Amino acid sequence: MTPALVELEEHPEAAVVRVRASLDAAVTGELRAVLTRAAERHPRLVVDLAGVPTVDTTALGVLVRAHRAARRHEGVVCLAGASRFVITVLHTMHVDGLFPLFDDCAEALDWLRTSAVATA
Repeated sequence: MTPALVELEEHPEAAVVRVRASLDAAVTGELRAVLTRAAERHPRLVVDLAGVPTVDTTALGVLVRAHRAARRHEGVVCLAGASRFVITVLHTMHVDGLFPLFDDCAEALDWLRTSAVATA
């Protein structure tokens, strides 16, 4: 059986969405479905991008929509483990300021546990 490319892991402070593939049109539908399912139960999401070498504009659109939905529910979408390439794409597309960025999921979860997310 092939492992899922996008997985949901629930924690008390947030849902973690782990991605293990390039974020492109082939993965976007699965990412959207998992983010929607996660957002139904958690206003705070961490998207683990440590296994993501590249990202395209289709996937960025999904992440931006998730960010907007989270903000409507006083939540936040954090990005963890993004590669230099992914960070460059976020910056180039002027969406890097939408997401708190962390080196890894543990750092993002610690931040969510200890900070006032409404002010993020």
